[in-house]
Amino acid sequence: MKQALAVAALAAAVGIGGLQGCATTPGVSAEGKHLIVFHMTDADPQKWNIVLNNAGNVQEELGKDKVVIEIVTHGPGINMLKAESKVAPRLAQAMDRNINLYACENTMRMAKVTKADMYAGISYAPSGVAHIIRRQEEGWTYLRP
Repeated sequence: MKQALAVAALAAAVGIGGLQGCATTPGVSAEGKHLIVFHMTDADPQKWNIVLNNAGNVQEELGKDKVVIEIVTHGPGINMLKAESKVAPRLAQAMDRNINLYACENTMRMAKVTKADMYAGISYAPSGVAHIIRRQEEGWTYLRP
C-alpha cells in the first residue's frame, strides 16, 4: 500500500509541476555528455595502463565527443603523473584524447613534489579526494579500477 501511495504521489508531482531541478540522467551533463571520474591511488604502471585503456575504451564506445573523463590521482599514484613516469607516453596519448589528468596538491605537498616534477600539461586539484567528492555530488559516474 505504501508503494502505491508513493507512486501516486510521484505521478501527481510530475503531472502537476514536472520534475523541475532534477537531472535527466545521473552521470550525463545537460549537453548529453557522459561525465566520468576515475580514481587512482596506485603507483603500479600495470594498473595505470588498465585505467588508461578503460578511459580510451569508454571514448570509443560512447563517442569521444560525448564523454568528459577525468583521472584523479592522490597518494602513491601521484608518482605516475611525474615527468619521468613509466607511463609518460600513455599520459601524452590520454591528454591528446582530451582525457583530463589531475594530481592532488595535498599529496604533492606531503611528498615534497613540485609542479616542476610533474608531467607537463596535467591539471591540479587542491585535494584529490575533495575533487572526487564534488564530482560525485554533481552526478558524475565514479570508477575505481
